Amino acid sequence: MFELKIATYCITIAVAMFFAYWELRLKRQLTDDALHPRGTFGDFEILTDFSERAKRERILRGLPKRALFKFRMVVRLKFLFAAIFIVEVILLQKPW
Repeated sequence: MFELKIATYCITIAVAMFFAYWELRLKRQLTDDALHPRGTFGDFEILTDFSERAKRERILRGLPKRALFKFRMVVRLKFLFAAIFIVEVILLQKPW
């Protein structure tokens, strides 16, 4: 039974991570065309990353809903599998 729990947890986490990766890829694909070349903030790489993320979020908010359909579906699936994982943990911890 322990092995079944571990396998179930691993599969659910792997699927959720797959959708998280897919979400990141879609976000980059949707925003790369509109994103201007990266500006630098000196030696502070973390500020550059925050600036790029903020620009990508602004670009995503400006896109039409039709263009974001696939992106939103992937985000929902990611959260669905995260919720399934939480339910699995709760249910499989009870002794049967």
